[in-house]
Amino acid sequence: MRQTISLFTFHFKKMTRKKTWISTNNIYVYLFYKALLAFILLLLSQTFFYMDNRRIFHVADMKEWAGIAWGNVVFGIATVGCLLLPYFAANLLPFKFRWNRHFHRWVEVLLYYLPLLFMLASNVADGAYYQYTYRRLSGEIFRYLGISGDMGALWWRFLIDYWQATLFFVFSVVLLLWAGAKMHLSARNKYRKHALNDIVGLIVGSACVLFLFRGGFGKQVEWRDAAKYCQPKNCALVANSGYNIVRTFHGGTLEEVEYMDPAQAKSLFNPELRPESNYEGRIVEAWSGWDAGCGSYMVGDTALGFAQQRYSNIVIIVLESFSQEYMGCYNQGIMPSFTPFLDSLAQHCVVYQGRANGKKSIEGIPAIFASVPTLMTFPLTLSDYANDSLYALPAILRDNGYHTAFFHGSYNGVMGFDKLCSRMGFEEYYGKNEYMADRLSKESDYDGCWGIYDEHYLQYFSRKLGTFKEPFMAGVFTLSSHHPYTMQPEHKNDFEKGPHPLCRVVSYTDNALRKFFDAARKTDWYEHTTFIITADHSGQGLHREYNDYDGWYRIPMLVYRPIYEEVYVPTFGAAWSCHKVSPRIMQQTDIMPTVIDYLGLQTPAVCFGTSAFRNPDKGWQIAYGNGYYQLETQDGVAVLGEEKEQVIGFGNMELLKAVVQQYNQRMINNQLKVISDW
Repeated sequence: MRQTISLFTFHFKKMTRKKTWISTNNIYVYLFYKALLAFILLLLSQTFFYMDNRRIFHVADMKEWAGIAWGNVVFGIATVGCLLLPYFAANLLPFKFRWNRHFHRWVEVLLYYLPLLFMLASNVADGAYYQYTYRRLSGEIFRYLGISGDMGALWWRFLIDYWQATLFFVFSVVLLLWAGAKMHLSARNKYRKHALNDIVGLIVGSACVLFLFRGGFGKQVEWRDAAKYCQPKNCALVANSGYNIVRTFHGGTLEEVEYMDPAQAKSLFNPELRPESNYEGRIVEAWSGWDAGCGSYMVGDTALGFAQQRYSNIVIIVLESFSQEYMGCYNQGIMPSFTPFLDSLAQHCVVYQGRANGKKSIEGIPAIFASVPTLMTFPLTLSDYANDSLYALPAILRDNGYHTAFFHGSYNGVMGFDKLCSRMGFEEYYGKNEYMADRLSKESDYDGCWGIYDEHYLQYFSRKLGTFKEPFMAGVFTLSSHHPYTMQPEHKNDFEKGPHPLCRVVSYTDNALRKFFDAARKTDWYEHTTFIITADHSGQGLHREYNDYDGWYRIPMLVYRPIYEEVYVPTFGAAWSCHKVSPRIMQQTDIMPTVIDYLGLQTPAVCFGTSAFRNPDKGWQIAYGNGYYQLETQDGVAVLGEEKEQVIGFGNMELLKAVVQQYNQRMINNQLKVISDW
């Protein structure tokens, strides 16, 4: 810190000897120009954010552009007031020490330049980060960095791969220091009395600071208000990351909402999944291998009384950053397919219109395995409700005689997955440590960044499943299809390059899956297993169709039963003629209730999704981001913000409100388990 102060001091001394733009002994004029400089730099960084992500945003007309421009003014004023509040306070205090040269330098460095560097760094970094999450950075980033594993090997890759952001940040810092040094506050006349001037300045200055902090004279600007100035899907162009981070520092807290009577909300959507008899044996697909209750069957001689119940093994494969856009069985020719194996496997699967409930891995895992989406600023594991009691799918299956295990080839403890898995009921966790302890592992299997290459780790996964007592339930989360998009050197020329570096690594992971299934087919457990293949979230949208409400969350959702592979290839009729994809939306939170019904378990559970067997015709998907909720059905989209509602097509706003109301209530009151008398 002393070195930093010295550098800034040297900089100020050197620059103030030269001609300055502004040299004044009026501290209030000086503060105005320093605030103006901060505002201009913020607008420049917002412009860079748009230019770096312009393929994602689709502004309707000039009226919306005008709203975005005015929203940036309002949020820019609020951001300057929020971040520089201590700086203004230190300079408005009516005491003589504020004119002390050393005090002034400390205040400039600590309370002006450092906050502005934070503002610029967060906004510029979000230019690169937003294309992955479609959400502006928020207060969760401080907690997230603490559980993201060993990032030391990645920082230099980020700086190089996103060189535009690096160069713009350097330019912004140079501009900030250069322009800031051109503004000089000279000493005031020490022989004059300034008491009255200081008191008046404190009063007027405080009013101006309050104006800045509130973003105007009206209601105080909240980070959720961005949707007031444009379509909700474009509100990231209005909000900025610095303001978001500061104002959502405690974003892991929910407030109870009551959009309707609780009984009405429950009639629209009941999160409690309880045993029913009327869906048993219902065939919801044309393929008879995917029926309610058929995951549990009798083996042995029933007539002689030697029969016993057998459950299907359940394997859930979660693919990192896989979008429907990259898969031929989904993308309808929008771009070439980068998943030849999954396309071929899909011919033997029940294929749903998969939807993610979030845009981050840390949100996808609890949605898939616990049927709990992230409908707040912070992911569940980083929120105030991280210790809420869960009765997730692994715990339910464990209580019904399953052996449960989770596999992820990254650092043990990354994103808190090991602790989360333990809370969800997984009995065993296999991370990078366990892999490297395996006798067949090699140091070269580590990709040098995130963990073990998918090809090696999926082979390890197959071998470990062979050691488990049946029935078992296992989840595996791949990692290679993630920045910096690495694979073994010998494979670099094996896969076609696409319009984005991710495409080639998607092909690599697809090939790793092919090798996994080739190995699994030789095992005894394979035919007794049901595979569910999905993703944690979608990857970057590369075409217009995948850069909108209904494209941001499209992921694969395949159900595969090997026992039927050679017997029957499903045909789904005219409605499904295109790539044999069911029209039903199947979100991540639907997996848990669907598996419970598929196995015929009589276990009640809280699920923020619906079973494909109880709701076979129409599903829906809910997500949250940038201060608003959205719910997609086959008929349209409903968007709900603090002060704005939007319905596209025949979106179901009532269902959206019912889900949000019950979600907040259950999270706040720790009611993620079924309570019989609740």
